[in-house]
Amino acid sequence: MEKSNNNFQRILGCAILYAVTSFACAFLGFLSPWCWIVVFPVLAAVLGAPSYLWAARRWQHFGVATLLALVLALVLFVMDETDLTQSLLMVAAGIVSDVIRLAMGNQNQGIKLSYPVLPLGILAWLMKLWTASEWYYQGAAEEIGIDYAEGLKTLSSLWALFLVIVLVLAVGFLAINLVSKAGKK
Repeated sequence: MEKSNNNFQRILGCAILYAVTSFACAFLGFLSPWCWIVVFPVLAAVLGAPSYLWAARRWQHFGVATLLALVLALVLFVMDETDLTQSLLMVAAGIVSDVIRLAMGNQNQGIKLSYPVLPLGILAWLMKLWTASEWYYQGAAEEIGIDYAEGLKTLSSLWALFLVIVLVLAVGFLAINLVSKAGKK
């Protein structure tokens, strides 16, 4: 029982690390709108891969990605960075990732194919750029400035959303593969 409890504590630590690294990446968004909408979620996908891989190799049951997504969603919700819908979408990405992992198997292939879906949940934090654009622009103009808000307008199109989704999936896949190979050495 002691070993099982210790393992869960370490996995919970990975979930907290995933939330911290994802949140830390968001600070790049202050540099430019492109860093907020494109670089931040892509970098979060890279930096989240080691936490996910470590936990997924030790927890062979449903719930690793769900736990990581839940911790991030709770942190952002408590900080009033997201609303309930955004938080639920983040958790949904974790659930879908876990479903893929279970369908593909708990071995390396299942882990590698399921991870890229998890960081898609981070896009729920940004979703109001596409669903409540005017509100988003106003908030950005007040918080950071009109030039920044104007830069966001260029990224509020569906092509930009599609681009970010594809980049997060591709980079997430590359990152989990690189981390997996590095972990074997």
